[in-house]
Amino acid sequence: MEEPKPTWAREVQTEPPNFGQAQRVSSLALWWEVARRRPRCEAILAQGQALCPFVPGLVSLVVLSCRRLPQLQRLCDSLIPFLGSVETFSKFERILVDNGSGQELLAYAKSLNFFHRIMAHQTNRGMLDALRGAFTVCRGEYILLLEEDFVLQYDRPFLRACLDVLTDYPEIGIIRLKNQNNWWKPHRRIAPLRSTRSGVPFWTWLPSADGTLNVWSAGSVLFRKVSYVSTGPLPEGPNVSRETISHQGYLYECSYGRRYNRTWLAAKLKQCYPFVQPNDHADSPGWGQETTPQNHRENATEAQKMQAPGFGV
Repeated sequence: MEEPKPTWAREVQTEPPNFGQAQRVSSLALWWEVARRRPRCEAILAQGQALCPFVPGLVSLVVLSCRRLPQLQRLCDSLIPFLGSVETFSKFERILVDNGSGQELLAYAKSLNFFHRIMAHQTNRGMLDALRGAFTVCRGEYILLLEEDFVLQYDRPFLRACLDVLTDYPEIGIIRLKNQNNWWKPHRRIAPLRSTRSGVPFWTWLPSADGTLNVWSAGSVLFRKVSYVSTGPLPEGPNVSRETISHQGYLYECSYGRRYNRTWLAAKLKQCYPFVQPNDHADSPGWGQETTPQNHRENATEAQKMQAPGFGV
């Protein structure tokens, strides 16, 4: 039986943010972190199309689901109206990646006429296998990753502001969009506010002292596809219990994060935390549920791949 979530995990961020025990990094330390990263980041961006062909300016919206239909419905109920009537950015491809949920969830997803592509795996392959495949087929210059247990709670457009940060600051590889009272953690390293040329203020999040945390993350994030490709593919690993150190979440966020964080930094836009994770349900089986080696090794178990005829941006 899962232990209840801590209180802070069900709280949204305060204004001003609750920095708590986070390390507030100086402007000089930020300058050093940027100076030693920016030339490499600029070189990677300069050869972006050679590393991974993409459609410039396109955002690939990737929703990851695993046997939690009510949560997916709640996300879509908040996301679809927002994109239709609030968000002014519209250059999207929309992909659902499902880990063994079955026909009821797939029928619901198809009925929405929202997703251009549905990648449906017959079994729960774990988030690593599922997202490794999804990131490969994404056509966008940027990838907006959402897990199905998030809810969009925001009343203003935000994607153009995010893209302004990525345009002006080559060392920023990922933008964290989660609204949670979790900035206070001792491993956080947060630098002073900077601003884009268009006036978008943001904090730069630096890697934790051990290099594993604070930058790369799952949940609700927007990142450059080339930042992922230049780091290398997600690691492989069986989908074992979260009681095990090598569970999917650890491999995704910490193991891969250690590699990603050597080159890239993260941004957190001021007063722009659109996605809330209610944490009122069980953890996703995709993060940690034992599967057989045969299930883990399967490479072509998609039940269906549906794409709108003639889709193009």
